[in-house]
Amino acid sequence: MEKKGKYTFEQAMQRLEEIVAKLESGDTPLEETIQLFQEGMELVNFCNKKLEEVKHKVEMVVRTKEGYTLVPFEQKNNEEITKPQLEESFEEDNNVGEEENDDELLF
Repeated sequence: MEKKGKYTFEQAMQRLEEIVAKLESGDTPLEETIQLFQEGMELVNFCNKKLEEVKHKVEMVVRTKEGYTLVPFEQKNNEEITKPQLEESFEEDNNVGEEENDDELLF
């Protein structure tokens, strides 16, 4: 099979599945088991690195009172955009043109 540097993420995951299946079968000689394990660990590291790269590129579009904004996927403790603000924005959008009714759920 190809070297790990030439794999796409999907190909690396497929190869990992093949390695796991072969190792789980229990029919593999010790030397081959060690080689497969090492290849598997390299592929795991490759896949983790790819996932981290993608994670840094992903952004969420978040609706706030002021409009829409881009927020990094893992942004934490953002003082500008809080859960209550997002909930208020959602409620405001869903209440437009409706009479208030405390007995009615807005979902």
